Amino acid sequence: MTKIKTFFASAIALALTVSLGATASVASDGASPLSGLPGGAGKPVIMVKIDNVGPARPHTNISKADIVYVEQVEGGLTRIAALYNSSFPTKVGPVRSARISDLEILEQFDKPGFAYSGANKALLKTIAKAPLVRMGPGLNGVRYSRDSSRRIPHNLMLDLSASVKRAKGIGAVKDIGLTFSETAPAGGKATNTFKAQWPASSVSGKWNGSGWAIALDNKAQKDKATGKAVVAQTVVVQLVTQTLSGQGDKFGGRTPKIKTVGSGKAFILRDGQRYDAEWSRPSGGSGTAFTVNGAALPFDIGQAWILLVPNDSKGKYSFK
Repeated sequence: MTKIKTFFASAIALALTVSLGATASVASDGASPLSGLPGGAGKPVIMVKIDNVGPARPHTNISKADIVYVEQVEGGLTRIAALYNSSFPTKVGPVRSARISDLEILEQFDKPGFAYSGANKALLKTIAKAPLVRMGPGLNGVRYSRDSSRRIPHNLMLDLSASVKRAKGIGAVKDIGLTFSETAPAGGKATNTFKAQWPASSVSGKWNGSGWAIALDNKAQKDKATGKAVVAQTVVVQLVTQTLSGQGDKFGGRTPKIKTVGSGKAFILRDGQRYDAEWSRPSGGSGTAFTVNGAALPFDIGQAWILLVPNDSKGKYSFK
């Protein structure tokens, strides 16, 4: 029997999953509502902004994140917004600066922690007013250090474990409506590889029999902390509206603003299969529903990568 871990009420979960050929049950083991992994319920959720250019790789303990968002920044590059809930490693990074789109993602949580290495002046003022706990350098007892094996600015590392213990006022993670199943529902299309592209960046992956082995800019990734391949259990290509925010970096680059509130198309990859889906997030305070024919499609238990791809000519994606 397929065991579905969900954080909806049991009647709602049953109604949503039966049409996908699965049997539902309510999780009672304290699993994370972000990944279905054990130990996350009732703990904080921290977003860590992580650099995503060549000199910043391999990333350290990115494999410990529950959800990894990839978002476009200036110059068509991308940056990572990693959400940690079920595990807080002693070293995460390299940490880089915040962007305006991070705040809309964080609105779905109650007083989340936000770890970043700075921002432009306008954004810093906005962050200071946002309902979150700032975890930048020098704030709230958060611990950072430099990795001497890398050059600045690609070497700022966060002791997430110690920082979570020292920072005050971080809220417990909340249910954002995701469901999880150890077995894929019926109706998927066999898929071996995927690729999502932005003007100057890409994320791709290959099904290895147990997960999606991640490649960044066509280079297979290994976690620096473990030496093991970075593998996602679920990958979502989420097509989003993207405009210019009116903000920018110190080099004159213009910052995109990504709308994660709204609705649109999505492609969900798990267990070597692809599901053509829809996403919907009616307000900043709500989570995102991923559905097929109106029924929630469960993610696999484990880390998910959510790739925020522009729904215009600047964003491209493919599956084989």
